[in-house]
Amino acid sequence: MSYDVIVVGARCAGAVLGTLLARSGVKTLMLDADTLPSDMAMSTHYIHPPGMDVLDELGVGERVRKVTPPTRRGRWDIDSITLSLQFPVGRTAYCVRRSTVDPMLQEAATTAGAELRDRHRVVDLVTDGERVAGVVVETPGGRETLRAKLVVGADGRSSTVARLTGVEEYLTFPMTRSAYWFYFREPPLWRKDPRFADWDVLLEWKGDGLRYVFQCDGDLLLTLVMPPSAEARGWGKDYKARTLEYLARSETIRPLVEASETVGKGMGLVKADFYYRRPVGPGFALVGDAGSFKDFVTGHGMTDAFLGAKRLHQAILADKPAAFERYWLERDAETMPLYFDAIQTGEVGFNNAFSRLFFEHLSRHPELAARLPAVFDRKLSPLEAFSPGELAKVLLGALIRGRFDVVRPFLASGKRVGGWSAEVARRKKALKAAAETPGA
Repeated sequence: MSYDVIVVGARCAGAVLGTLLARSGVKTLMLDADTLPSDMAMSTHYIHPPGMDVLDELGVGERVRKVTPPTRRGRWDIDSITLSLQFPVGRTAYCVRRSTVDPMLQEAATTAGAELRDRHRVVDLVTDGERVAGVVVETPGGRETLRAKLVVGADGRSSTVARLTGVEEYLTFPMTRSAYWFYFREPPLWRKDPRFADWDVLLEWKGDGLRYVFQCDGDLLLTLVMPPSAEARGWGKDYKARTLEYLARSETIRPLVEASETVGKGMGLVKADFYYRRPVGPGFALVGDAGSFKDFVTGHGMTDAFLGAKRLHQAILADKPAAFERYWLERDAETMPLYFDAIQTGEVGFNNAFSRLFFEHLSRHPELAARLPAVFDRKLSPLEAFSPGELAKVLLGALIRGRFDVVRPFLASGKRVGGWSAEVARRKKALKAAAETPGA
């Protein structure tokens, strides 16, 4: 059987792409190795406002809002310094479990006319010369060959399509932390205690440790700990007890976990790399985590998947090699600032003298802190949110007060950001050149 497009993976990226393609009259088959519906707990749950915009286009946004509390206020703690963030009216984020949102996306796709088959695991690719022309799948009824003009890998970090096509990776960074997360039942004090009245999401850096609390659907709180990998790799089977102990070290989080109980067995990610992969080739494309995976500290994964599906949809409709090249360049140019920002924010060592100084500065200047929600809303690049002059002014003030410990991390960060900015500028230049090429 032949299709216009076969999408391997029917979740965040794949189901959104399937919906858009089917609405455009493209004969689309979505395949997923799992039995659906099912959870995908090893995932960020956070959807930033641009991601909600995509869900609204699909008719799914209001369904998410009905079952998920809004995240309007954030709190970032770095040691003893607290920074409060207020998100603009109408630009609200939502933390929703994949077991809730994935079935909504799959239903939207099938309602639009896409075909969905679960328990279909891709084991090989069909090729015509160097071009991918379909997939071989293991199904409950045996092995089957399915052909298509285009095969899209939307199958996550361990993408079978990426592996079988042998695409190269670039800008790879090792994860310096490990992560464990648990759901807790929302205790009564969450809504009644004034200690929790001014934030919906918490990020807390204490020494080399990092902790989170999110409110999500199902009257649950999602807690996440991210100790240095060297420490967490020794947790082994004791990971639950060690996670609970790690949470209890936080004066802010401890009352919540002591007043509640965990739901489920929890999840962990001990080791991983962050990367970009070449997302296009003859007869195939990659989208979502299959094509790029950034540190989840800033929670952009689901939003990236939605927006990436929209970009790829346009390239597929154009059906030209130049359109797929443009899809690649657009992805890199638009997401690299967030990619590099997540690397820096999430790595061990972010909690340094200059970071603490700058958080303290932002806490005294709400007009500057207001730029951070604009970064989450993708209206402002994190690499351009604060000018070199503004940062140097903060440094100078510290030096006048005899704070010389801020110099080394300031210079190290400036060097990295300079290199990253140059990398983004090269991508933007290439994108502009591609747009100006006749027939592009």
